[in-house]
Amino acid sequence: MAALAVVGCAPKKERSATPEQLKQRYEHASEYLPWTVGKHVSGMSVDPQWSADGKKLRYQWTTAAGGTYYEIDLAANDGKRSEVEPPEPRAKAAPSVAEDVLVAPNGRWGVKVIEGNLYRVELPSGRQTQLTTDAEPDYVYGLVPQWASASLTTRLAGKKSRPYGLWSPEGDRLLTYRVDERGMYKLPHLVPVVPGAKHQVPYVHFQNTAWPSSEQRQEAELMVFDLRTGKRTNLAILKPGIGYGPTPEGGLRWSKDGTRIFAAPETRDYRSITLYEADAATGRARAIVTDGPVATALQPDVDQGERFLPIGNGAEFIVYSERSDWGHYYLYDGTTGALKNAITQGEWAVHGVANIDEAGRWLYFLAGGRETGHDPYYSHLYRVRFDGSELTLLTPESAHHEIKFSPDGRFFVDTYSTVAQAPVHVLRSSAGAEILELGRADTSRLVEQGWTSPQRFSVKAADDETDIYGVLFLPANFDERQSYPLIDATYGANFRTQAPRSFLQDRQSALALAQLGFVVMFVDGRGTPLRSQSMQDLGFGRWDVNLDDHVAAIRQLAARHRFIDADRVGVYGHSAGGFSTVHAMLEQPELFKVGVASAGSHDFDLFIYPVNRERGLPKDHPDHFEPTNYEHADRLRGKLMLAHGFVDDNVHVGITLQMADALIRANKDFDLFIHPTVNHQSFYRSGYANRKVWNYFVEHLRKETPPADVRVPDAD
Repeated sequence: MAALAVVGCAPKKERSATPEQLKQRYEHASEYLPWTVGKHVSGMSVDPQWSADGKKLRYQWTTAAGGTYYEIDLAANDGKRSEVEPPEPRAKAAPSVAEDVLVAPNGRWGVKVIEGNLYRVELPSGRQTQLTTDAEPDYVYGLVPQWASASLTTRLAGKKSRPYGLWSPEGDRLLTYRVDERGMYKLPHLVPVVPGAKHQVPYVHFQNTAWPSSEQRQEAELMVFDLRTGKRTNLAILKPGIGYGPTPEGGLRWSKDGTRIFAAPETRDYRSITLYEADAATGRARAIVTDGPVATALQPDVDQGERFLPIGNGAEFIVYSERSDWGHYYLYDGTTGALKNAITQGEWAVHGVANIDEAGRWLYFLAGGRETGHDPYYSHLYRVRFDGSELTLLTPESAHHEIKFSPDGRFFVDTYSTVAQAPVHVLRSSAGAEILELGRADTSRLVEQGWTSPQRFSVKAADDETDIYGVLFLPANFDERQSYPLIDATYGANFRTQAPRSFLQDRQSALALAQLGFVVMFVDGRGTPLRSQSMQDLGFGRWDVNLDDHVAAIRQLAARHRFIDADRVGVYGHSAGGFSTVHAMLEQPELFKVGVASAGSHDFDLFIYPVNRERGLPKDHPDHFEPTNYEHADRLRGKLMLAHGFVDDNVHVGITLQMADALIRANKDFDLFIHPTVNHQSFYRSGYANRKVWNYFVEHLRKETPPADVRVPDAD
């Protein structure tokens, strides 16, 4: 890959901060962490509470002075609200239920796991009856597989896990699973520290693990238990894989009458997905609809559980597909599996379902890219008839919209914002008519602290044709006459957007990092979701597409903004972003001078997850897994810090240590930070880890000495 020179027209570098000024910057940045910045803004949410009959809406409006509760009589339809007393605190349920018991919505039953077997718990007496007796080590009922994210630190904390289950509508039957992890590789985790323990003796925890190239993976054997009789019914459905959480991939749901179960497992290569219907009484199943196979991989533009939505008890289904190159909804006959019609169509993408009015045959959905002049990543609410007619935009503001419908579907609360505009909360009818503005968030305290609004931008991708979008986070008291170092906050995998769309949305504490005197850039290049399938396919197995687009964005932004110093560019990222960070440092050393790679998946064939949506399977695409970052370690020229949580059970710390070994063998200087007690999710929730990242960029990109006496708060 040829290096791209970047020339900026920066007027002058800002003066170096004094030790006291730098300490104040750190203290100020600590107020902009995701878990601290919210206290400086009032009215970020209204938490709408609807009455059971849908005729009244109650919400709380919060200001710096406190909270006030309002109620709206929706039946009156006069757009008026009245102040009401705060709700009475809910009485604590008695007797209390243990944290490891999954409680049925009817309050009659609970289920727990003891030594791998399921037990029925009768409530409120607490009487226990064993439902299964054949559990084995690594072959247990209901529990999340050992590889799943945060499972290790959950065990270290001594927390008991509830079994996974989906209760039937009447609450007397439970859909759950059994996972076979026998014979899997035992991945060792050295546990030298247990928070709060004294005289801790290090020990080894073994994690059942499958790799992308492993023949076996963690899959769910689906079954139903009748809590009234103890009867077990196995479902003859293709076993879904188990993803990052307890819910099997593709989602599970009961029919409204409780007679059937629907599941939509994907094939292991993610190229196709099939909807199954199973008889809850007999377990017999049939395939109804298959989407795919596609050329690369199905992209998770919408929640996987919303790819197939039953109408009624399954007489029809609303199906999500990208068969037209854009994510859209289609109506299928649930009995025959035949396509009835397209519900949405065009060169724009749906983002998800907000509500379904079966009686009126309306689909309410979120989508972006349809409105001319609007950012294609902003979600707008639309409605359309099941037959594809009467498509109507319900939320016209050029902003990102979040929707909460009333139980009867006649009203919804629309909260819309951008990265620069604080949330506005509006009550609307199901037809989109504005009934009442509930409030606007108050940012006056942020402004008093020198708040500078982020800037959302659009530039051309490296192909000079495709429009790509991103965000610049700017420091407090920003002065466009000065120049600032730029830090690229990267991720790179083609299954997630990175650039924020709404107010105070953040990743990797980037907003706080910017306060130290940096411009922090997010950009969603080609290969990321919420655009066309073909655009996403460009990133399949090709990390260079992501890097080329980031370089192109930096070059254009430096030419556009005099305040960006293109001679001082850094990069940082977590997980896949850790890989992308090192990849950028090795492939573009003339541009990226400083990098921090945390929990980097530098060798994707050692990823603790038995599939790779963004790269395919190694047996099918071996070239997508070579070379790793290790092979190019000799190209490092800038300042690089590798970082990792020692109890990371998603990307093993050994991968970072192998990257460190490659750099050592290449005789390259680098820095290494290992946090002994954080996992994959909690790295950027550690105040200390954030401070280490801040220090690295302040020292090596701003050439300033970090303060030694500042404590950055942890997330709660």
